Amino acid sequence: MNKLQNIIAYFCVNYPHKGELSKARLTKLVYLTDWFSALVDDKKLTNINWVFNHYGPYVDDVVNSATKSEGFILSKEQTIYGSDKYLIGFNGLFDKESLSIREREILDAVINKTKSLYFNDFIDYVYSTYPVTSKNRYSELDLVSLAKEYKANKP
Repeated sequence: MNKLQNIIAYFCVNYPHKGELSKARLTKLVYLTDWFSALVDDKKLTNINWVFNHYGPYVDDVVNSATKSEGFILSKEQTIYGSDKYLIGFNGLFDKESLSIREREILDAVINKTKSLYFNDFIDYVYSTYPVTSKNRYSELDLVSLAKEYKANKP
């Protein structure tokens, strides 16, 4: 597995609420991973070029990477409103050593920050991050540069 697939697998294995790992939530968890990493280590963990689209930071890379790799499962379920949602799970072999201790610390920080948030609160949190509040829709989000800008302007 590549780095992105290892990150996705880590979330699938370690996120406490497996039924919440929809395509949208998992993609935004990976976004938060890159954002947290940019803030603390001045680099992203993935090579994703994030875009602020109509639904916040979103790219197809996360879902495509998972669906094209063995061990990942995409299952269709219904939301409480009757619409479809697609959950991503992992039932393959995952070697946590495929990620460094530092990478796992960042992933765990993302999990701890978001695990208690219901979906709307989770989305509000993602939308409150500096890259989203400082950029216009449909712009690219250079998370490393934005992290430096954020830290330089922080009181």
